[in-house]
This record gives sequence, structure tokens and C-alpha cells, in this order.
Amino acid sequence: MTNIKTYSFLFLLLISINVTYGQWPMSNDDTFSSEVKEPTYEKEKGPKILLDGAHHNFFIQWNFIKPFADLAKADGYQTIVDSIEFTLEYLKHFDIVMIITALPFDFTSKNEVTDESTFSKEEINSLYDWVNEGGSLLVFSEHAPFDQAINPLLNKFGITSSIGYTIDTAYFDKKIGRPGWIEFSTTNGLLNSEHPIILGGKPTELVTRVLTFGGSGLSGEGYSNLLKLPATSQNVVHATGVGPIGRGNSQGLAGTIGKGKVVAFGDSNGFTAMIFDSEDGSKQAAGLNLEEYDWKQFVLNTLHWLSGKLE
Repeated sequence: MTNIKTYSFLFLLLISINVTYGQWPMSNDDTFSSEVKEPTYEKEKGPKILLDGAHHNFFIQWNFIKPFADLAKADGYQTIVDSIEFTLEYLKHFDIVMIITALPFDFTSKNEVTDESTFSKEEINSLYDWVNEGGSLLVFSEHAPFDQAINPLLNKFGITSSIGYTIDTAYFDKKIGRPGWIEFSTTNGLLNSEHPIILGGKPTELVTRVLTFGGSGLSGEGYSNLLKLPATSQNVVHATGVGPIGRGNSQGLAGTIGKGKVVAFGDSNGFTAMIFDSEDGSKQAAGLNLEEYDWKQFVLNTLHWLSGKLE
């Protein structure tokens, strides 16, 4: 626990130093290949994905969403970044809405969400009605303060995020050595091998191993638990001093609301392809570019399930 808390503190310290110069201690991996050998849809003819940019979305503001957008486009999806508040009529233009790293203020400008609202009640109700009528929502919690910011929206869909930082001292990648980086695999039993998102549509699309990168724990009745947090997992205080509140039993949930679908994750880095700069000068891949894990196929399978290609 000491190592991960120290790493988190140093990471945030790097952010606080580098943000002054418009830089971050991570960057997109330019070597990541977004190629899809057999695209699901014809180029620019697939379902439309709204990448929400209306809520101080950190990954959108700094274009850390680019590797995901490139991958989705390579599979035929249409991705649109927009900064318009949610209304039912507006949301009807899209098939999938992706909400990632949303906040009521710019990241690092404050450590904790208190009385601010990330989404208005009208926006949350519009989003719920849109899903209920057949829309598909892809939504992410994260470590503090993102967990506090997204909880009111998640609660509307029957999901709760823990507040703080999730680690596990048993099921983490021992080679990388960070207890917050939790391994979910068919071998350790933490992947839900019965769900279409894990199985894919054919044997080559099977997901056998993914790694999360901290974030939060989720809980939600009536949802399939894709990424099952083990009994050894812990929700600890985040380096900003926030938490721990709650725990959660999952870092990935999938389910239906009315005619629509919801997939929620407690960590968002698997949908990026980042290179992290460590304090010792070394670099660490995280996300789609971590080749020994199946994040690329997992992301594609998630989109396929949300768009009705996997049942």
C-alpha cells in the first residue's frame, strides 16, 4: 500500500508542476496501431459515438481520447466530440454516448468535488430517458475527484462508485509492481467469461487478460460484473486526501435500462494508449498499447455489444 500511495502522490506532484507549462507526465503513444483487420462497419458508415466534451472532460480537453477515437473509426464508427449540454432531442442524433473524466471544474484546479454539479438534473434525466428509449451509454468513474463528479449520474442508473483509490495487494501485475494496477483474467477468475464482451463474436475475439490502472470500485444490482474485484481489493485514501468512502465489487459493469444498454467502468485508462513518465526517468505503457493485455479487443467488443453486434 505504501508504494502505490507514494506513486500516486508523486504522480500528482508531477502534474501540479508540469501543468504550469501546459504539460503532463503522460502522453499519447504515437506507436500505437489502431488498425482493425476486419472492420465491423464500412468506413464512416457505422454508429455515431458522441464523445462528451461539455463537462470539463480531461481526456477530451487534452486529446488523450485520440487513440480510442482512431480505433473506433478504424472499425467504421463515427466519433463526434461536442460540447453541447444533454437534451433528449440532441442525444437522439447519436447511437452511443461516451462520458469520460467528467468534472465540474478543470482537472487539478481543485482536489475535491463539494457542492458543484457536473451534470444538471435535466441533463441526467434526459440521458436516462435516451437510454431507456434505446440509446447506449459508455460511462467511466475514476479515482478522486472524478468518482465524486460522476456519482450523481451513475446513481440514476442504479450504480455507485467508491470514492478514493482502488488497489489490490494480491491480484496485481507483479512485473510492473504497482498494486493499483489490477489484473483480471480467465486464469484468476476475475473476468466474467460468460458475457459477450469477454467472449466476442468469434474465437479470435476472446478476451483473456486485461489490466486496470487504479480508479474506483463500482457496485450495481442487476448488472453483469465484467471485471470482478477480489476480496483482497481495497479502497484507500487518494493522494489528494479524498476518501476512502465505500468499496464496490467491480471495475466493469454491463446491463440494460429499458430498451437501452449501459457499460460502466471504474477506470478509464484502458480506453487510452498512454506513456507515463516515472520519477526515475523510465517510461510505462498503459492502456491499449500494453501489448501483453487484450485491451484493444476488449474495447472493440464493448463497442460491438453497445451497438447490438454481440448478444
